[in-house]
Formats: sequence, structure tokens, C-alpha cells
Amino acid sequence: MAWAVAWHYGAMNRLFTFVLPATATLLLSTPLARASSALEMLGSPTGGNGLTARLFSRNAGATYFNPALLPTATFKLEAGVFGLVTRGKIRLKPRCTNVDVPTSVYDTAVPSMATADLPSPRSNTDENDHVLYAVVGLVRPLAGKYLVFGFYTLLPVNSFLDEKGFFSDEREQYFSNKLYFEQLGDRLSASSFAFALGSQLNDWISVGVGIDVAVVTESSMAVYMPDAGNQGNVLLDPDIHTNSKFKPYLGVAFRPSPVWTAMATLHLGTSNDTNGQNQVRMRNYTNQYPAGLNYVPQVYTLTQGNEPARLGLGFSRNSRRQVDGRAAWEVGLVAMGERWSQYRDRHGESPADPWHDTITVVAGGNFAWRQRRLSFDLGYSPSPVPDQTGRSNYVDNSRIVSSASIESPVKLLGREIEAGFYLFGSLFIPRSVDKDPNAAHPVVDEFPDNTIDIRTGQPAAGTAGLQTNNPGYPGFKSSGYMLGAGFCLRIAR
Repeated sequence: MAWAVAWHYGAMNRLFTFVLPATATLLLSTPLARASSALEMLGSPTGGNGLTARLFSRNAGATYFNPALLPTATFKLEAGVFGLVTRGKIRLKPRCTNVDVPTSVYDTAVPSMATADLPSPRSNTDENDHVLYAVVGLVRPLAGKYLVFGFYTLLPVNSFLDEKGFFSDEREQYFSNKLYFEQLGDRLSASSFAFALGSQLNDWISVGVGIDVAVVTESSMAVYMPDAGNQGNVLLDPDIHTNSKFKPYLGVAFRPSPVWTAMATLHLGTSNDTNGQNQVRMRNYTNQYPAGLNYVPQVYTLTQGNEPARLGLGFSRNSRRQVDGRAAWEVGLVAMGERWSQYRDRHGESPADPWHDTITVVAGGNFAWRQRRLSFDLGYSPSPVPDQTGRSNYVDNSRIVSSASIESPVKLLGREIEAGFYLFGSLFIPRSVDKDPNAAHPVVDEFPDNTIDIRTGQPAAGTAGLQTNNPGYPGFKSSGYMLGAGFCLRIAR
């Protein structure tokens, strides 16, 4: 039996201010937790066959991707760096001014804002991000191949505590008034720590069972505002505590013959939720309190790093001839099912139009060449997001993914070590979306035709047809790519 534990750490720190007639008490919970979003997107960034690591990993990356492979991994200490550049474009399609919300909306009871008064103008999005990761790992036998210890960590160096929330519908008009890639941004800034034990039970089967531990820090912040007219004068009373969430995962490798290998892994779904409640007390207007309470409760949920359950299956064929302790060549295929239909966004909301479960397929192989080992992967990862023809604007693209690497023994300070150079690429297949008035959940008309002018009691002016500040209306296009390169050194211990 093998056990694995992974710690994931992230951060979010937001403070909401309420303007009240007299005094207010605000309780705010903020989490510090993440899932392994970066690892699932990039694969093992400093390991040969990074995208098929569940099948071919022979380095510390097996700790996370498939601990059942630890008994066949090289027993070495490793350290490396990996740089990732992301370039994404979201281009909003032009819209006619007759869909703008006019200023006459202020003469009605409709809780909307005139388009001309929005804090930010509707604009395109250019995702120009770069992240530098530090990678440290260790594989060490404790009792031969019957018990092998593994450690692996992926740490973003330049954006360790990056958290970005946004709405994927018309509510974003009150903030940036832009669209964002749902699976990029802060999801690529996740830190991951993994520990594992792997066991080879006999010549034909090895197993690994593990758990991820999400370390969650919650801060309850009581804010007292003596004078609502002077919000610069507040008193804070924080209460901070930490707890943990556990997510099990497991792996198995089956070798029915010297040339065939089959594997299976299961990573259960995870999400790091903050269920908070603001308790608002007012000097006057106590008749607004719900029955039995002496405050107005404001309940909310925030979610970071929601990851679906993942089932990986794969098989490989290798040569009988051995080079550097491994087969001269290996080829294989990995299929990974992902249960995206249970996805919840950064505000803990399930998409009105449910996402699709997907199957990602990656083919890979490696071979020995003059004491070096070359590896290649190529695959297709479909987007789980349906066409956003209605109210929501979840931006996501299907991706063609690839990786390549070369690993070679070298001499350093008179000692033989292994050095590796790694490349990663992901092309976002261009996608175009047009809003459909007949969609199951169409774009919201924010100034309905039957709206009444509260001054005159007559129909309000400018209500005919659709008026919306939804930044995704009448449609948008998205495209982009990701490029990464890394370097790693491994030394025997």
C-alpha cells in the first residue's frame, strides 16, 4: 500500500465595505487554499513525457500523477525551474448603440445603471501573463522497491498569492466590464506540495494511494464604523484560524508482460470554498431584521481552484532491449476523463448551461539516443464549456497540447548527474460565439419594455427591444497559446 499527501496553498484577501446609516459589523471569511490546477494544465513541467506522466513518469512527478510509478522512478534529488508564457485574446463583437441602457432608467425602479455611467467601458481582453515556477523533488527507496518515498513541489516564484475573481455574466459591468479566460489567470498560480509512498507488490503490479490536503486559513474580520459618513475611521477586530480538507487519489500500474504496461489513476474532485456571512447591525431601522435576529444576515460563497474528478487510463508498449536501466523505446496512449459537469465558478455558482464532461487524449513516447533520452507528447484537450449563446460568458477553448524533452547524463564538479531540458506548448483552437435570443437562458433585458416611469406613471422612454450591459453581447471571439520551457538537474543520493 502507498500513501500520498499533497498540500496546496493559495490566498485571497478581500474587504467589502458597507455604507450604513450608523454602525456596521462585518464578518468576512477569506481562504488561503488552492488545488493543483497548474499541474493538471501543464503536466509534469520538468519531467520527460510531462503530458503522459500518469503512464511514463520516471521522476519525482510520479508523486502526484501516479504514485504507483515511484518504484520504477530514478532514485534521485532534483531541482529545476520552468517558465510559462500565456497569450490569450478575447475580442468583443461590435454592438449597436440601441441596446445601451439609457439614462431614463434612473426615472424607474429598475436596479440597473446607464451604459454611459458604467465604471469602465466595455473592452477587449489581452491575457499576457508569465509565471516562473521552482520545482523540487526527491525519490528515495526506504525498503527497496517495496517502499519508495517521493516528494514533489511546484512553486510559482513571481505570483505566489495571485487571486482574481470576476463574474461571467452582466454583473461584471460594475467591475472591469471585460471577459476572462475561465481556466487561466489565478488557476496557473497554484502552489503544490506532494509527498508519497509507492510499493511494487510483485513483478506485475504496483500500487499507490494518496490524499491531497488543502490548508485553508479563514479570517473573520469584524469592522466597526462609528460614523458611516466618515469611512476612513474604522476599528478592526480579526479572528484567524486554519483547518484542512482532504482529497484522496490513487494509482495502479499493471505489467502483464515485459513489453506491455497498463495503468489507472483516480483523482477525486476538489474545491476550496468559503461560506461566509456578513452580520449587519444598524442603529435605526431595526424593523428590517428577520424574525428572531438582531442583525441582517448576508450570506455568500467564494470558490477557488475548483477541480473535477479525473479518471486516467493508459497503456504502453516498450522494447525488450534495455538502455540506462530502461527500455530502449516506449510508446503509449493516455485517456483522461474529467467530470466538468460538476464545475462551480469563482462565486460558487454552477453554470446555468451545465458544462460537459470531457475526455482528453494524449499520445507519447520516448527513446534512448547516444546516452540521452528524448521524449515527445501530443494530445487534444476538448473544452468543457458549451457555446455561450445566452447570458453567461465563460470563455474557454479546446486545446492542442504538446511537450518535448531531452535528458542526458553530465559531469558537474566531478560528479555524474542528470540534466534535462523541457518544452511545453498549448494552442487554443480559435472559437467564435454569437448570442441567441432563443437560448435556454438568454441575455437579460435590463430595461424591460413594460417598465414604468415613477414620476409620470407612464411607460418609460427607451425601453423598446433589448437593453443590456452584458459585456459579452452580441458575441465574442477567443484564441491564444501557451509556451513553456524548463531545466532540471538530478543527482543521486
